[in-house]
Amino acid sequence: MSSLAAQLAKSASLNSALLVDRTKRKAGESYLFTGREAGQHDLESVHALGVNGLLQLAALDSSLRLFEDSLFSEQAKSTDRTLLSGEANEELDKAVEGLLALLGPYLMDAPTGKVLEWLVRRFRINEFNIEAVLSLFLPYHESPHFSKMISILHIKPNSTWSFLLPYKSAGQSLPRVSLVTEMLRNSDIARFVTSLLPNAIKDDHCHRVLLAFSAASLHDFIKRSKKLDEGTLAFLLPALLEPLQQKSLTPSKDAILGSYILLTVLSQQCEFAKPALKSILAAMAGCAHHVTTKQFVSAAVIVCQPQVELEKLSDNTVKAILCLSNVEDELLLATSWVGCEKLINPLVTALGHRLADDTTTSLLEALLVTSNVPAAIIEHATKSLLKQVLSSDTLASVVLTARRLLSIIHQRYPAILNDVAERESKADASVQASVEQLLISLSVTPGKSKPAASQKDVDLILASSSADAKVRAIAVKDLIALNGKENSKETSDFAAIRSALVARALDSSIEVLEALYEQPSAITSILLEDDKTYINHLAQTLSSAGAKPKRAVVRIHLAYLASHFCPAASAMIIDDVVHKILFPFLLFSKPRQHTAEQVWEIIESTPAPFASHEWLAGCAGVVKAEREKVMDVVDKMSALNGVLSTRIAQNIIISNDYKTHFSTLVSKLKSTNPHSRALGYLIARSLLSQLSGEHQINTAHQVLKAMDLDSISGIEDASLEKDGLLDAVDDESSSSSIVLKPNSQTTLHRLQISIVASIANIPRPSDFPLDWLSDLNTPSSDDRLCHYIGLMRAVYSLANESSLPVLSTGLLQALFISLKDDALAFLAGIWSGSSTDEKYNDVRHIALLHAAAFLEAHVLENDGMDFQTILPSLLIALQSEDSRIRQVAMECVSRLRILTERKLSNVYRFDIIYGQNERKLQYLDQEDLKEYLGGLVEYRDHFAHDVTYLKIFHEQHLAILKSDKRKNSEYKRRVLCFLLSHINALSVQKAQIALLKSIQTISDGAKAQILQPTVQSLVLAASSVQPKDVFHSFSEDFTSSIIACFDASVAKELNNSQTQWESYVIMIRTYFTAGTAQGPRVLLIRSLEAGLFSKFNQERKIGLSELFLEIGARDAEAYAICKRLLSNVLEDVWLMVHLLNVLSPSSTSAAPRAKRAKTLDAPVDSLPRLTLLVEILGTKSLPGSLELISHLLETLNKVIQSVSSSQADVSYIEQLLMSAIENAATNIMEAPNLSPSTIRLDILVELIRVADNPQTFHQALLLIANLARLAPESVLHNVMPVFTFMGSNVFHRDDTYSFRVVQQTIDGIVPVMVHSLKQAHPQLIDLYIGSREFIRVFTDAANHIPRHRRNNFFAHLVDVLGVKDFLPPVCMLLVEKVASRVIRQTADDIPSSLALPTALLHHQSPATQISALVEILSEAQRLASRVTNPETKQTTFLDGTNDTEHATSPSLLTKRRAQALVIFVGYALKSSTLETTDVSEERTTINPLVSHLIALAVLPEGTNSDGKVGDIVQAARFAVSRALGVMSAVDFVDAVLSMLETDDKNVQLGALELLGDRLPRVSEKVRQQTSPRVNKIISSIQRIIPVSREGPLVQTAFRALTAIVSTICTGEESVVTGMIPSVMSAIKIESLAPAALGALQPMSTKLGPRIIPFFREIISQMVVIASSRNNLLLDDTLAVLHGLLSSIPNFWGSGEVKQVVNLYINHYVLSADSPSSSMSALMKAVTKRIPSKVLLHALVELWSSTKTSHIESLVAYFEVLTRALRNAARPVVLEHLRILFRVFVDALDIIKVSATAGESEVISAFKEMVVKLNESAFRPLFRRLYDWAFAKDDTDSAAKITFCHLYTSLFDFFKGLMNPYMSILILPFVDVLKKFSNSAIDDLQLWSSVIETITRSLTFDDGVFWRDDRLRQISTPILEQVEVCVRLNYIDGKSCLQECLSSLVDTITDDMLLKMVNLNLLMHTRSEDARLRFYALTCSEALWRTHGGKLLGFVAETATFIAECSEDENDMVVRESFRLKDAVESVAGKIDGL
Repeated sequence: MSSLAAQLAKSASLNSALLVDRTKRKAGESYLFTGREAGQHDLESVHALGVNGLLQLAALDSSLRLFEDSLFSEQAKSTDRTLLSGEANEELDKAVEGLLALLGPYLMDAPTGKVLEWLVRRFRINEFNIEAVLSLFLPYHESPHFSKMISILHIKPNSTWSFLLPYKSAGQSLPRVSLVTEMLRNSDIARFVTSLLPNAIKDDHCHRVLLAFSAASLHDFIKRSKKLDEGTLAFLLPALLEPLQQKSLTPSKDAILGSYILLTVLSQQCEFAKPALKSILAAMAGCAHHVTTKQFVSAAVIVCQPQVELEKLSDNTVKAILCLSNVEDELLLATSWVGCEKLINPLVTALGHRLADDTTTSLLEALLVTSNVPAAIIEHATKSLLKQVLSSDTLASVVLTARRLLSIIHQRYPAILNDVAERESKADASVQASVEQLLISLSVTPGKSKPAASQKDVDLILASSSADAKVRAIAVKDLIALNGKENSKETSDFAAIRSALVARALDSSIEVLEALYEQPSAITSILLEDDKTYINHLAQTLSSAGAKPKRAVVRIHLAYLASHFCPAASAMIIDDVVHKILFPFLLFSKPRQHTAEQVWEIIESTPAPFASHEWLAGCAGVVKAEREKVMDVVDKMSALNGVLSTRIAQNIIISNDYKTHFSTLVSKLKSTNPHSRALGYLIARSLLSQLSGEHQINTAHQVLKAMDLDSISGIEDASLEKDGLLDAVDDESSSSSIVLKPNSQTTLHRLQISIVASIANIPRPSDFPLDWLSDLNTPSSDDRLCHYIGLMRAVYSLANESSLPVLSTGLLQALFISLKDDALAFLAGIWSGSSTDEKYNDVRHIALLHAAAFLEAHVLENDGMDFQTILPSLLIALQSEDSRIRQVAMECVSRLRILTERKLSNVYRFDIIYGQNERKLQYLDQEDLKEYLGGLVEYRDHFAHDVTYLKIFHEQHLAILKSDKRKNSEYKRRVLCFLLSHINALSVQKAQIALLKSIQTISDGAKAQILQPTVQSLVLAASSVQPKDVFHSFSEDFTSSIIACFDASVAKELNNSQTQWESYVIMIRTYFTAGTAQGPRVLLIRSLEAGLFSKFNQERKIGLSELFLEIGARDAEAYAICKRLLSNVLEDVWLMVHLLNVLSPSSTSAAPRAKRAKTLDAPVDSLPRLTLLVEILGTKSLPGSLELISHLLETLNKVIQSVSSSQADVSYIEQLLMSAIENAATNIMEAPNLSPSTIRLDILVELIRVADNPQTFHQALLLIANLARLAPESVLHNVMPVFTFMGSNVFHRDDTYSFRVVQQTIDGIVPVMVHSLKQAHPQLIDLYIGSREFIRVFTDAANHIPRHRRNNFFAHLVDVLGVKDFLPPVCMLLVEKVASRVIRQTADDIPSSLALPTALLHHQSPATQISALVEILSEAQRLASRVTNPETKQTTFLDGTNDTEHATSPSLLTKRRAQALVIFVGYALKSSTLETTDVSEERTTINPLVSHLIALAVLPEGTNSDGKVGDIVQAARFAVSRALGVMSAVDFVDAVLSMLETDDKNVQLGALELLGDRLPRVSEKVRQQTSPRVNKIISSIQRIIPVSREGPLVQTAFRALTAIVSTICTGEESVVTGMIPSVMSAIKIESLAPAALGALQPMSTKLGPRIIPFFREIISQMVVIASSRNNLLLDDTLAVLHGLLSSIPNFWGSGEVKQVVNLYINHYVLSADSPSSSMSALMKAVTKRIPSKVLLHALVELWSSTKTSHIESLVAYFEVLTRALRNAARPVVLEHLRILFRVFVDALDIIKVSATAGESEVISAFKEMVVKLNESAFRPLFRRLYDWAFAKDDTDSAAKITFCHLYTSLFDFFKGLMNPYMSILILPFVDVLKKFSNSAIDDLQLWSSVIETITRSLTFDDGVFWRDDRLRQISTPILEQVEVCVRLNYIDGKSCLQECLSSLVDTITDDMLLKMVNLNLLMHTRSEDARLRFYALTCSEALWRTHGGKLLGFVAETATFIAECSEDENDMVVRESFRLKDAVESVAGKIDGL
């Protein structure tokens, strides 16, 4: 290791940690990555990451883009903040803080991490912006992001944030508890956390996480603070108020609510001063409109509650509160909270001064009238209002308002008013009288005065409501008297007076009532004005549910009503009086005995209004008579009630208005007055007992409905169990209960039970049998029967729902007694009913239990009763979802099974089980019934557990199998018919559905036969209504169940029975109508598709098919349905043929449609049906039937011949018919041997001829192509018309579909034609000629085919015709079309004309292409022979003339065709044409092609003028050259060799051109194969060059030689080397030089040592050419030299090197710009490849001639020397060191004179040399350089300057390694500086060079060289340069000197020396020169800003100079002193006191 390298290692940079290998470097700090990962990402990648993150965030917040330039620009990548000035750092800090504040909401997002990573890595924010970082991260203090960030924060011990160090070391997040604890301990932390939210709000950077963090942390801080001192409140309270004072247009609601919460917590912890509390409430109210009023009121109350109550709120606060919505409601709600008076009282005080405002008055009034308002608030309001009234300054309007509010207080809180008034009177005796007068007035005056009312009237009205009865009585009398005056009703007070008198009617005082009715006539007239109101109020008072009026009160009212009011009232009012007031007092009971007697006495005494009422007629007499009887009191009252109810019932019955009276009676059953209700029940019971028949049933029905008894389970009276039902509900017992306990609930229950028992005893109608199984919800012809059955079922349900056995038993006993033998049918109706309520299942279960008991009784009696009529109902029960019902039903079935073991004589309810029903039932004999029941009982367990098992049982038990015996089959059919007959007879659809579903899976024709009546009813009902009402009578489920019976098994019945068929047709018509539901229709379709249609006979199939066609054609909605159905069922060919014949249009003329008059029309209605039929046939798979195809074609023919009003309809039918024909034809697998007339393709040809629709035309073509397989002869007869029409109509269409149609047509028809042609023409040329006209159909139409489809069309045509046989003729015919144009076109235009045949040819394989080209050339030869020998008889394919060529002679036409064919071959040849995998195959294939071309190329001329074939020959030769261009490499080389052996120079020229072009592209393997032939070619070239000498042939030969040498192979080197002399000779010829140099260039690299004999000659020649300034040859020349350098570098000598270097120097000098890239590349190769020893020796030798040349020569020389030294080895440099140094000294002498020219190049070369030296070698050189600069001539400033520049450059490269050599220069530098100080010299360049050198040395010092002694030696001279700068006015030198001073201070470690430097610098501020003072201050300010920390101890002395300069007379000096002061204060704080 050299000593210089050792010094480099020893003096390693302090930043070496950043420069060492990453694997050895210490892990860096990173936010995103771990330390090891961070090292893998350089600054560039982190910057890209940060920019990406910023852009992503900017999409969310565009304000982030403001920081893109300052923090994320390219310039920011190179920013080192440690080197920035203080101002720049401040700007950077502001930018960082602004960015971090904006990142708050997005910290948890991934892009934010990228941005932070960049800030950490580039700007070290974790070190320099700790508080800004914590401001961002503290809200997320419990997240992993926080723990990651603090792990890299530079937190110093004993600092504010040192408490985070444990969390940093542990890598943990910070819990809130710990943070709050530190806030309590450290006020700085608390102040910082508190300020986060206010600062964010001010900057509009607030976000939700910050809000939550601030609220939570400050809440805990306040709660945990034991005491909050003034200092804490000083920063805490403003922070809490800041969110309430937001100026933003959209302030944060969450921030406001957070402040509310914190203020409430703070209020609980400390006491606010009153001004502070006012301010808080003002701030809260000011922003309250941004939150809900409830939130504000709640917070305000809580804030005020612990504080001292304020006297009054400020006006602004009150205004803000009053502006809030719903503030009144919220304040009223708040009155229930503790402490609310602390807020409301100050508010009320403030409101007291705003009584003129309606809002204020409304709020105060609401507070006063609200209940539960704290007394303190009322008292405070009273006091405030009292002051307002008593104040003399109050406005009159305000006084009135205050009085009104005080009136409210007087009414609601008189005690509080009196207490407040008393206190006010005692407090101020002067207001005592006013207070008393006020109280008196308040006690009389109403709260709201009415100006229109007189004072007297008002006083009377008020007096009428006085608490004193006497006062009320007097007031009533006065009011009546007042009303009796004239015109009293016209006064405005009449309504008020009337209301007051009506109100007195409700008075309980006898005295008042007597006063009211004292003047009957007067009061009657008043009450009649609003009689309804009076009666309703009176009824409410006397007869309401809880009313207990006194007997005297009742007497007074009733007496007045009977005597005075009713006689004057209307009949309606009298009726109201009777029912609402009188009726509740008619009932005699123990509690109201005397009242009732009193009432009846009044009725007796005044017979007119009451006794004559329709209800009460005769009642007074019977009551009086009964009262006269002597008996027990209770019995008498019971008897009275009985006779009264009986009489009233009689009156109702005989009344003409029975319905109205009965409705009134029913309403009384629901009365809330127990007396009215009890009397109503008595009347209802009596009414039921007196009625009979239909009236009795209807009345019972309505009474039971009015009773609304869901159950009577609530009746639990022990007396019922004790007395029994009959005793408990008799008249005497229930009447006694009414008398004794009229209000008792038991009495009500007894009455209800008695009525239910009465209903149960109603006998059933005996006129005709009842259908007990009927559905009461369906309309019936006899409502009486339905009502009776409903009554019995209701009674049964009520009886079974009672919890009292005696009640249930009694009711059921009465019920069954009434029902007698109908009981079982009645029970069957219950369990099989249609109710879907699950609660009804309990009743069903009980009904089945009763039925089981009933059957069990008959089992015991053995009466021979057959109960098979009940069996279907039991089957319904077996399908119940409730397992209990199924189990009991099986019990009943078991008992039926037991009964069948005995002899059965009678059938239960034979033929009347379902009432009077016309549908006959079928019955089972006993054996069948026994077997069927036995089967059911056998599987009883299955029924119990499976709800669907009955369906399975019937399927297994009743389904008839082929293996069944006749007896068994007949049994199954009898059981099925039995069930079907019951389904027919049932009237309940739900039951019918259940039975139908149980036999759903049984397929039997008997279903349709037996269910015919039901089907007819269903069809009749459905067909007679609108489609939407089709399920009005029969449900959809029932309809679907019936329709499901029509499966394949009913086909026989439908075929035989016309009635059933008609019903079935009607059913189809009904349910296929538009608007009906889909369910039935789907079932009909499903049955037809499942086999029903296939089993119909021909007549039914035809009829049904025509029906569906009719329905589908008529109804658009049914169209698709009928189409789909018929598509599935139409399978028979005969049916299709029949329908086609029926629906085809009739035609009487066979004339074509286009040529005959339009007189024939299809039937009007047949066309839509035909359309539907053919659409069906066209879209389904048809059987392969020739008959069907024939009829379809015939139908198509008829349609073509017919005329329709809509051509579109006809076209559509035609297309559908063709689709059907195609479907049928596709399914004919084997083509039959048919005559052409069997399938008439002429119909399709005619259709093509007349069709106007393109789609029809297309489809007809496709169909003909498809039918060609079946009728090839017919196709051949019509093929030419088809393709003719196709060419004229289809080819020009530019759409994919038309093109596809053409292709498919060709696919179908052309093979037939080809087969026919091949059979007729076995020879190929005959085949060509025979197919010529056929093919011309297509080729003539080529121009009509869209251009972009032609290629595909003809490619497809050829594929179908046969590529091998028909590709040549098609291509030839296509060429023939353009022959006349092609022969006249240029080479550029010909390819476009031949594009179609060329593309067609290239579409085939290479072998096929060559074969086709051979055939084409054969035709060309035949044509050419005709041209040269017109007499020949040889047949040609292209014969005859076109229509456009009649004027052309045949010979000329033939020649044109031959020429065009040859041209086509030439242009058709391409490389892929002649490529194949087998070489032998390729050659044998190509040989005929080449032979034909050669034969054509050597054609002799003809014998006449038309026989000239020169054009053909020329075209053939062109084709030959094209063939050579595309041949394989081996063949190509052979061909070129053979062409070079000819003597035709044109041929040779072309061959060589092709060789030069193609040979470089030959693969290496093939190129090796051609090596022997290439050697021969080189020999031919060598022979050609001397012969031709100059000209295109020689140049082409050199280019070919270039291609050969570039791809040279082994074995060719010797031959190529032999060409060098020829090449060198050619180079000297100007015209051949470029081509020859091109050949020499690859030789220089490829031949290697073989070129050595010619080495020096080549170099000399190349230098000569390069020096000739021929720019065209320069690059090639330099490339040759470069090649020689690459191939033989070691053979270069000094002479050759000097030639090349001289060439470069001369080129450099002569170039206006920098040297060319090729020249520079050459010199780089010279310095790298030539051995260093040779190169340096040559350069040294070259120096002697160079140093005397132009300065540009020196620059070029040292550029070369720099590269040479850089690439030279150290030993070689040391070997040549002496002579090299001499060169450098000479160069330095030169450049010092020329100033800067060449200096950088010389210094750069010297630096490269120094790098190769060690210290021992470098030190003498440095010493000699020093002597050269300083010792040689002291006055030589130029040498010193040059030396300084050299030394500075070495410093820049070697850094501190150059400092030891500074010891030699200290004294010379000091001497120079002193000379400047003494003004001995004034060379500014020398001065700046010395200062810059010293600065470099100080900057790169590592603390070893520049010790204090040396610094003292140099510091004074440097400080003296301050004056020099000013004196010389050196502007640039000032900044240079400042940098030097900064480096000096940075290096000094001695305080004394620092002080001396600072003091000496400041001493310049006392100079007389203001410029010097200013500059000294500038230097000092720069030092303080950069090194303020080091100068901190010299603040005092600096302050003195600052103070002096601040008073300087020069303004600039003063301003600079202030800048210095700022710099000092930024470090040391304020210095004003120093």
